[in-house]
Amino acid sequence: NKIGKLLTNLDCMITLEQEKIEKLELLKKYLLQHMFADESGYPNLRFRGYTGPWFKNKGKNIFKKITEKKQAHLPVLSATQDKGMVLRDEFNERLQYDRKNLSNYKVVRPGQFVVHLRSFQGGFAHSNYLGITSPAYTIFDFINTNEHNDIYWKFYFANDHFILLLEKVTYGIRDGRTINFSDFCTLNINFPSLSEQNKIAKLLFSLDSLINLRITKLENLTSLKQKLLSSLFI
Repeated sequence: NKIGKLLTNLDCMITLEQEKIEKLELLKKYLLQHMFADESGYPNLRFRGYTGPWFKNKGKNIFKKITEKKQAHLPVLSATQDKGMVLRDEFNERLQYDRKNLSNYKVVRPGQFVVHLRSFQGGFAHSNYLGITSPAYTIFDFINTNEHNDIYWKFYFANDHFILLLEKVTYGIRDGRTINFSDFCTLNINFPSLSEQNKIAKLLFSLDSLINLRITKLENLTSLKQKLLSSLFI
């Protein structure tokens, strides 16, 4: 009875955490769909006090390409679809690379973005790290860094409005077509003031943090269950 009650309660806690994660992810998906402006220049959902249309400008007037190299001492980064730029040694220890060629790798700084060679979800990876990555990738940053919030743009590049916009210059992007940075720069992009960017970024970042916290708790509960199942029975 005691063993059964313990494991049943643990199962209930695991199910509850799974439901919380699903609801938070649905909320995030909803916000990504409605907090960014479409071609009309207006988002469906806004913070109180913001009513005017968003700014519109071509990508070439917002972003610039970065080609800094010869920093072979920096850690090597890899681009991922869901986590942005990650430390390669932590992400995939089996992945080998020729350290003799690292001087030709491109430098990526915190707050910058990396364009993947091929993409299924937009292909713009945000970096929290200072490191180097494949010379085949395109690195870009803001022309005026004090006018933009990189976390806002991180979420913008993951929303459906942007992916649909990108399809104008990269047909079949969902099938993994190559993204050309020069073509991306020709797009007219809607974006809010820095003040509104900050609010959107803060909300979505907090939501992401909460989701990750719940995922960690779920992993710990699942691990605890496995340990109990192997320890409570002969």
